[in-house]
Amino acid sequence: MGTDGAQFAKAGADYTGVDLTEAAIELSRKRFELFGLRGAFRVADAENLDFTDESFDLVYSHGVLHHTPDTARAVREIHRVLKPGGRAIVMLYHRGSYNYRIGIRVLRRAGARLLKSESGLRIVHRLTAEPIDSLREHARLVKGNTNGYLASDEFLSQSTDGAGNPLARVYSRRETRELFRDFREVDLRAYFLNKRFIPLIGSMLPRSVESALASRWGWHLWIYAKK
Repeated sequence: MGTDGAQFAKAGADYTGVDLTEAAIELSRKRFELFGLRGAFRVADAENLDFTDESFDLVYSHGVLHHTPDTARAVREIHRVLKPGGRAIVMLYHRGSYNYRIGIRVLRRAGARLLKSESGLRIVHRLTAEPIDSLREHARLVKGNTNGYLASDEFLSQSTDGAGNPLARVYSRRETRELFRDFREVDLRAYFLNKRFIPLIGSMLPRSVESALASRWGWHLWIYAKK
């Protein structure tokens, strides 16, 4: 919706936003118009960017490229359109995170089985505070295709960005460095600990402890790379 793009534009950036869908582009245009910001927008495929080589000083992507079929190709496109010395700032879901290893692979998988009954659904709602409508959609998928829904890759996709999400992947630090191997400098940092998946004590964690844990086991793996 152009939320992060608006921050770049407010700070004086010459901003160009791309998305695979016309709907997202239109929403971003409306946001910029509402706040009197200047920016260019176009429908584009991250795996085949319609820009000449060395077009940009910075390419930014927050939680997008782990949803594209060929993430490696998208990263190569980022490298291609960056000027020498240009920077990439990208967030991918972290395979080594608590959210993936415990939250999704253990707790959500156990919770998915509870969704088969109305009482189980309400238990999950009370434990996680996840919206009841969202849980009902997951319950519909579980009941309709139990084996497919709980298959490893499919379950990951359904457990990240809502029921019906077609594709999501997670990346380890090693896998991420391989994706960005063409860049001359790569710095990785993890953030965001989903406290809903920490039973009993999650909501009581001090911010300092939460930040320390997130730096090792955070769900968002940010890549700061220089061409």
